[in-house]
Amino acid sequence: MAEAVGITAVGRNERIIKMGDTVKYVNSDTVSRVADLKKDEQGKVWALLESTNLWYREETLEPTDIKAKEKEEDKNFTAEELDERFRKLKETMQAFDVGKAGGGGAGG
Repeated sequence: MAEAVGITAVGRNERIIKMGDTVKYVNSDTVSRVADLKKDEQGKVWALLESTNLWYREETLEPTDIKAKEKEEDKNFTAEELDERFRKLKETMQAFDVGKAGGGGAGG
C-alpha cells in the first residue's frame, strides 16, 4: 500500500479519487472501495478495487455515493446466520428434482 503515497487519481468525471473512496467502474457498474493506487511506467494511474482485487485505469472510475457491498468472506456471520444460510441451501437442493430435468442427451 505504500505505492499510493503522493499519487492522485482523477476519475472519469474529473473528481479526485483517494484510497478508501467508493467508486463505480463505468463499464460494468461494479461498485467498490479503492484499496490501493499506483502509477505505471508510462505515468498512468491505476486503482485497485477491493471487491474484484483487480486494477482499473483512473478514467474508467467515478466516485459514487452508492454504498459498496461488503465482501461475503470478510463478513463475520453469527451461528444463527450460518444455520439460516445452510437451511436455505438445503431447501434449494431438495427442491431440485433431477428426474424432472429434461433429457436432451443422446442415448437409447
